[in-house]
Amino acid sequence: MIPHPPLRGIIMLRTGSLLSLLILNTLCFSTLTLSAQETSEPQDTSTASPTDKEATDDSDEKKPDEEPSAKPTKVQIVPLSGNYVDHPQPMSLDPTALLLGGSVKQKSFFRMCEYLERLEKNKELGGVLFDLSNAISLNAAQLDELARRCERLRKAGKKLVAWLTDASTAQISLAAACDVVLMADFGGVDLPSATMESMFYRDAMDLVGIQASIVRAGDFKGAVEPYTNPEMSVHLRNHSLKMLQSLNDATVNRIAAAREVTAEEIRNCQKKRILTPEEAVSAGLVDHLAPLGSMRTAAAEHFGEQVEWLTLKSKPQQSMSFFELMGRMMAQDASASRTSGNTIVVLHLSGTIVTGKSEVSGSIVSQPTVNLIDRLLKDDNVKGVVVRINSPGGSATASEIIRVKLAELAAAKPTIISMGEMAASGGYWVSCIDAPVYAESGTITGSIGVFSMKLSAGALLRRVGVNIETLALDDSAKMNALDKRWSPTQQKQLQGMVDQIYSRFLELVASHRDLTKDQVAELAGGRVWSGAQAHSLGLVDHLGGVDTCLQKLQKKLKLKTIKVVHRPESRSGLDLSDLLGNEGEEEILSSVLNVSSAKALRARGFSLDSTLTLIRESLKPKHPRANVWLLHPAEFVIQ
Repeated sequence: MIPHPPLRGIIMLRTGSLLSLLILNTLCFSTLTLSAQETSEPQDTSTASPTDKEATDDSDEKKPDEEPSAKPTKVQIVPLSGNYVDHPQPMSLDPTALLLGGSVKQKSFFRMCEYLERLEKNKELGGVLFDLSNAISLNAAQLDELARRCERLRKAGKKLVAWLTDASTAQISLAAACDVVLMADFGGVDLPSATMESMFYRDAMDLVGIQASIVRAGDFKGAVEPYTNPEMSVHLRNHSLKMLQSLNDATVNRIAAAREVTAEEIRNCQKKRILTPEEAVSAGLVDHLAPLGSMRTAAAEHFGEQVEWLTLKSKPQQSMSFFELMGRMMAQDASASRTSGNTIVVLHLSGTIVTGKSEVSGSIVSQPTVNLIDRLLKDDNVKGVVVRINSPGGSATASEIIRVKLAELAAAKPTIISMGEMAASGGYWVSCIDAPVYAESGTITGSIGVFSMKLSAGALLRRVGVNIETLALDDSAKMNALDKRWSPTQQKQLQGMVDQIYSRFLELVASHRDLTKDQVAELAGGRVWSGAQAHSLGLVDHLGGVDTCLQKLQKKLKLKTIKVVHRPESRSGLDLSDLLGNEGEEEILSSVLNVSSAKALRARGFSLDSTLTLIRESLKPKHPRANVWLLHPAEFVIQ
């Protein structure tokens, strides 16, 4: 039985990143002496953190005998771009992505947050310039947390300035948290309101001869409607519109409060959607316009008379043997993931919940998750745990297995549940333990319901001349036959099982939310809620993110300092989808390698240009003999 996720479409996340190692015959047993390209600004602040010694001054050098009139203000440039996710995961090898140039990679949102926290504690730093001129993908829950972290930077005495060119909702939301918002006069704003798109297949299924057999508990379990209805039902449409309004209100109110304008003014901007730079200034979204390409010049006047720009410093060129390179790339970043002293672990449960014994990228697999929680229970250095849930649901059995183990963890160590972008259906199920539950206003949660579905293609197969003969000792053995729908007896049997699981779901929620089963039933039935709605209805305890949870745990444990470690550990290694994409070299190294590996490669002047050329050439079919000897660990290619 599968507690399935609600229909999605509010936030679109791109997937990326597979970890693999490509060994070419042209590279074996050779020494790599590759030049490093100079970069003046960090391309991925989520994996690199400049220190004062690494900082460079791009301003004109002063003469030795010239006395500065005032001490310059140190300003860190923070360029943000790309797709940020809570816990990046590698993907399996995708040949299509390899041949077409790669897929979009993921960046670590919480590494970026940790970097901002280091800036907050840097007493010599006077300000931060956020370069938001490139496309950026952040979900609503992440934007809520970033707004709080920017507020802490300001309270620490750092002046924040944002630079925009073409701005989306994410960029406007982040810029609004700054003291000053600058925009290129040759840019624009695209500020749409929240939307949800659902594709319905019923008419197409009737046309080609595919039928759906469905059992469910909950009339609002919208995941089945695309297969049963030609369009969205009225009751689901009305409920979804209310949730959509709540999600949009959270975004509007956040921007309006930060920019000191009314929510109505922001809504008017959304209704117009496309704004010119001049209109953005008139609407209060932007403070000043400046010529395109004048970011530093335009920002400098807001930091004082003299500014010392801080950026990443390029490393000198060094040589590295092939085997040393391989060792660096395959090593785990042990120093960053090791627990010691007063450690609080952020346990990421991200993906679809499934039963199984082996890890699957993009899924929360029952047995590996239980094993990981066991290790946290036995580790005396782990003083508390924040369970970060980003899941649309999945298997009810796997959800209960994980929930039971989380309950054991909460009984042994202080534990807090943090809901990210989505914690729905099975994602909500696993949160039903004796622990405080936090969600952001933009979180999608609830979907308390159960369904099971099967598609049969008997009519389609007969239409194309395919006949399936199934030999079975009884009708129950043919329950999953491709060409047959569930019989009335099978439908009744499965409905009873779904109802039983749904009743258990209601009891779990009632016992952990201080509600009666009937009260929960009024909120369940597959209904999906925003985090703000769930808070007002009593389905979550507080509004806040991982930063809030860490502060609460630190206070509860009475610890002056804590070490934050994220689990599961991030894997190391080169990411082929990134290598064959169009990303900059500095950005690739920063995002696909662990910290120690990336630093080692930069220190030795490693460049990807020649390697990329070799990889692309080796994949071209024009060669009479294959140049690729081994793709490891994904597959062997022998010719």
